[in-house]
Amino acid sequence: MSFARSLLLSFVLLLPGIASAGAGAKLYNEFMDSDAMYPDEEWQEYIDSLGQKLLRHSADKDREYYFFMLDSSEINAFATADAYIFVNRGLVAFMGSEAQLAAVIGHEIAHVVARHPAKRRTTNLLGTGTGIAAMLLTGRVETYEAADIATRTLLAGYGRDMELEADRIGAEIIARAGYNPLAVIDAVHVLKDQELFSLEVTNQPRNYHGLFSTHPQNDKRLHDAVAYALDMLPETTEEHASKFWDLMDGLSYGSDAPSGVNEDNVYYDKGQRLAIEFPPKWDVTHNRQQVIARAPGGRDEGLISIVTMTPETLDDPSNFVKGTLKVMDAESESTIQLEGCCEIYMVERSIEGSNKKISVLAIRDRGPDRYIIRGEAGPRGDASDLLEKVKGVIRGIRNLNVSDLQISNTQRIRVVVAKPGDTYEKLAQQSSLRRHAVETLRLLNGHHPNGEPRAGDYVKIVQ
Repeated sequence: MSFARSLLLSFVLLLPGIASAGAGAKLYNEFMDSDAMYPDEEWQEYIDSLGQKLLRHSADKDREYYFFMLDSSEINAFATADAYIFVNRGLVAFMGSEAQLAAVIGHEIAHVVARHPAKRRTTNLLGTGTGIAAMLLTGRVETYEAADIATRTLLAGYGRDMELEADRIGAEIIARAGYNPLAVIDAVHVLKDQELFSLEVTNQPRNYHGLFSTHPQNDKRLHDAVAYALDMLPETTEEHASKFWDLMDGLSYGSDAPSGVNEDNVYYDKGQRLAIEFPPKWDVTHNRQQVIARAPGGRDEGLISIVTMTPETLDDPSNFVKGTLKVMDAESESTIQLEGCCEIYMVERSIEGSNKKISVLAIRDRGPDRYIIRGEAGPRGDASDLLEKVKGVIRGIRNLNVSDLQISNTQRIRVVVAKPGDTYEKLAQQSSLRRHAVETLRLLNGHHPNGEPRAGDYVKIVQ
């Protein structure tokens, strides 16, 4: 049994009815089997305690509900018809108060109270062997497209009318529990800002569910629903902040993925036991298809990308380039022996009518794998320097060593108290974030796009 499962076991075994056969129970079992629960008992107890507190102020207060926190960087929360509510740590990280987190959980309770999951026929969701857990935890497009209609419904939300009904019910629940229902609007704005940032800046659109999926930034019907709930606040309320911020300090941030880029610009893939060394100071990113490195001056200076494939047979590289890659504009082609490394096939491509100084394509075969390396020097680049860097990257393809295998992507949120004169530019210098550090800190703290911390505020940074 893994550490994550053993840590959670003592907590979840205390919950009655956990083996029921509904969609949520099946998902719970799949999440447990895949070690998907966030391995922190304090967080699990806190999420459950907050959920149970809100539940006491709902129309379903006599029904058994189950609340869990998932170890996923995806910004998501969802509920099932059998009253299982799952909140991803990726969403929790962007909450600026316990009231905002209560707004999210209250909204999910409201979906169950209003019987929205049952109305959308998610009760037929299968939990074993379908990859549902992987889809909900990673948000990967291909798993979403392959899922059945019930699974897509669970991820995608309920449509505008049902969401507004959940807004109204959820706002009433948190108000009766002593939280300002305006936190619903705050949560919507924070997550909408994150959605727009993901789409416009990082070019990684997200498929958000529930609370923030159907709302315009200024939604009159949402504001009306929340304003109505203000009258339900008790005369006296309690302070909620301390536990939330204590737990936020140390929360895992981002994904401890099996692949990544370390501080020395080495891309590693633990599953393939592969490492690729890229030039210092280049910006290295990766997705499911390729690894891309951009020069400090951007694509106008230089770019190198690598795609890996494992064909059934390694045919002649020249035939592969012309027949499979359909590259017909080669100005020159040659086979080169890189000193101390390997033999590669390289093509210099035609750049007529382009502002590129050079465009090259190289093929390196390594065991059963074929590496396709593309390089280009833009108008501000140097052709000979680009060629040497492409060759350096090819030499830098190697097996993982012991130190590579010890690398972890795990970053954590640290909570600091802002001092007079602090800015996100200054705080970003303390952060381990590699890209868009200033913008990300603003998002994490609800100050997107131009806000700055105020002295005395709790501020989240990432280290």
